[in-house]
Amino acid sequence: MRITNLTGSLLKGFNSATKFLNWAGYVSLAGLVLITFVDVAGRYLMNKPLMGSLEITEVTMVILCGFAMFYTTTQRGHISVDLFLVRFSRRAQVIIDSIGSLLGFGTWSIIAYQTYLLGLRVLEAGDTTSFLSIPLSPFQFIFALGISLYSLRLLIQALRLQISKESEKKEGGLGI
Repeated sequence: MRITNLTGSLLKGFNSATKFLNWAGYVSLAGLVLITFVDVAGRYLMNKPLMGSLEITEVTMVILCGFAMFYTTTQRGHISVDLFLVRFSRRAQVIIDSIGSLLGFGTWSIIAYQTYLLGLRVLEAGDTTSFLSIPLSPFQFIFALGISLYSLRLLIQALRLQISKESEKKEGGLGI
């Protein structure tokens, strides 16, 4: 009973963090749209583009990429082709989905760790953008965070499927 309460509390905390990070992504996207609008309007109306808009766009896209992957996984919005999967039983579909989520968790965890290590190297080297001299390491760390959250969401999805299988067995559900 305590494990399920702990798991429920952790999932609620993770879902709260998800909502906050979604808003951070929305704000980044709105800022990106505003910067692009000002750049294009300045370029064509006054023949004065916004200086450094390309660099700002590039670093903002790093934030959006990691969080967009995380958000899409949270919403279960990834594209899937059920051409062959629908031919299997419900139990086989759940098992295949769990295995896929676990493999994704392993792969993306490694990528997140390597991105974090790259951020440390970039921090140590002091790399910045060429025109505005924006430090690149914070964006590497934010991207690593987004990928880490994405991989954790995959793990939660895989484990949630396992938990739902066991609870359905007890309740006489699908008998998976």
